Amino acid sequence: MTYRKTLSLVLVVVVLVAGASTEVRADDLVRRHKTLHLLNQTRRNHDLPIFRLNRSLSHYAWRHSKAMAERGYLFHTVDLYGAVRSYDPTMWGENVGAAGSLKLLRTLWMRSATHRQNILKPGFRRIGIGVVKARGLLWATTIFYGG
Repeated sequence: MTYRKTLSLVLVVVVLVAGASTEVRADDLVRRHKTLHLLNQTRRNHDLPIFRLNRSLSHYAWRHSKAMAERGYLFHTVDLYGAVRSYDPTMWGENVGAAGSLKLLRTLWMRSATHRQNILKPGFRRIGIGVVKARGLLWATTIFYGG
């Protein structure tokens, strides 16, 4: 194989590997922390204890958000208990959504009875958060657990 063909092949492989990345980007981490801040602000306003972030579960939530963004529609985790089982929870829940801003996303969740219930459930103390920007929207997954 010639040098030029080898170089071309290497570049194609690099592009394919980079496109299939499962690494969370820095701006996704910033969005995760902003979401945590917004949800904890809501909990404080309702005299509830704040959520503590689970980083490992957050990576799982981020992968779920990325999958939703890639498919272009919202869906819940098929086996949510499987995602939280290792933390030995007695209760768990999930919110998914997509909006133009994190504040709007929180507003939409708070206007939905089931999403609001997850955010304000006193027994939920831990949270995994994944946020991805794609298709002009912020795609988010929050996984709650407690017990």
